[in-house]
Amino acid sequence: PVQPAPSATARDPYEGARVIGELFETYILLERANELLLVDKHAAHERLLFNRLKAGGMGEERQMLLQPIPVQLSPEEHGVLLENLPLLEQVGIEAEDFGGEDLLIRGAAPILAQADLPAIVTELAAKLLQGGGRGLPEQLEELYHTIACRAAVKAHDHTPMPTLQELIQLLREDGDAQHCPHGRPVCIRMSRYEIEKKFGRLG
Repeated sequence: PVQPAPSATARDPYEGARVIGELFETYILLERANELLLVDKHAAHERLLFNRLKAGGMGEERQMLLQPIPVQLSPEEHGVLLENLPLLEQVGIEAEDFGGEDLLIRGAAPILAQADLPAIVTELAAKLLQGGGRGLPEQLEELYHTIACRAAVKAHDHTPMPTLQELIQLLREDGDAQHCPHGRPVCIRMSRYEIEKKFGRLG
């Protein structure tokens, strides 16, 4: 049997925990006193990014792309994005008019390095058009879900130990990352008692 890790509001679920490895290139393993913690690295990173977006954006740092990316849009999409370029900046994308009905992506927040930037741009355009030219809160929240999912570290990809440790530290600092934006738990735990019982060590 496994249980969700305790709420960070009750106590820090990672306090005193030591990262001991990665399981199935998907879960971060932590040992603490008499517990084993398993953290879904994609769910954890997705929640951290989502919280950051909701709190005000991806920050001001941008990495210029070696090869700017043109994005083909409909006239309506092109027009609504030009009216909302500051919103693109807020979600971490630097873009400009490329003439005709195209937009040119020139830079992105470092955290979006592996994300599908054209897909994010076109999805933002669709949300804006649904909102009559402005991003309604519920539509922006859906967009934040999409961006966070696409930018988060992926399950089944090897992650170096320093990155795993950094991710756990970010979870401790955030304090509000018990579930991913889709509702899945970020961390579950198994007690030493449960593990040793399965191995028949308790008599």
